[in-house]
Amino acid sequence: MASGLIHSFTYWDIKQTIWIGLENYQRMFNDPAALTAWRNMLTILVSQLVIVCTFPLLGAALVAHLRPGLAQFWWRMTFIMPIVVPATVVVFVWRWFYGPDGGVNTLLRAAGLGNWAHLWLGENATALWAIIFTGFPWIAGLNFLLYLAALQAVPEELLDAARVDGASALRRFFQIELPLIRNQMRVLIVLTFIFYLRSFDAPLIMTNGGPGTAGTLVPGLQMYRAVRDDLDLGYGSAIGIVLFIATLALMLANQALSRRSKSES
Repeated sequence: MASGLIHSFTYWDIKQTIWIGLENYQRMFNDPAALTAWRNMLTILVSQLVIVCTFPLLGAALVAHLRPGLAQFWWRMTFIMPIVVPATVVVFVWRWFYGPDGGVNTLLRAAGLGNWAHLWLGENATALWAIIFTGFPWIAGLNFLLYLAALQAVPEELLDAARVDGASALRRFFQIELPLIRNQMRVLIVLTFIFYLRSFDAPLIMTNGGPGTAGTLVPGLQMYRAVRDDLDLGYGSAIGIVLFIATLALMLANQALSRRSKSES
């Protein structure tokens, strides 16, 4: 970390190291591609905030409210099993799915909607959203598992008392279960943000940051390009430091909110 911080103030191409002060940071904040990368990242983070608070939670709630038995077991296993599939494999499958003759366009043509077919990963209007929609409907996986564990840990006595008072399942969920799992939800949101801040495998594999020069570019991919393609390790270090600061800020915010929640309870 210390080495990365020091080298972020230098021009470093392995052969030579030249001290240039804040030039890498000035370059980053004045580079249109870098600004586009951060704007893309903000779009991804906001989208993931909506996703992580809805789809896996809905799936976990539906499974948690099934009667214990074979049906609940099979639904739980169905949503947990995708965890074993490597993320890179998932990205490659979705890249095929978005291809000119892939699953999306094939389904559209079969439904008589061939005029809706697109080069989903080749057009600026759709490429970033295609990457965001990778993994739809986003129910299966670790988020589902953590939500399910949190919901199953809700004291049954509270739910029984609410049933006696005539509370519907929807009311019990929003007034009892959801408030009791808000800490787990907050942790999931922070972990999701940290993961996507550091991740660039989907843009790299699907579009290599395109279409164009920065259609789906994200800071992690820009850092990767600076180091691998340009051998500009100083600039790559500067991007890495900014990503580290953003990650650290999220972790500190989570800890502050956690302490506040404990003091209130």
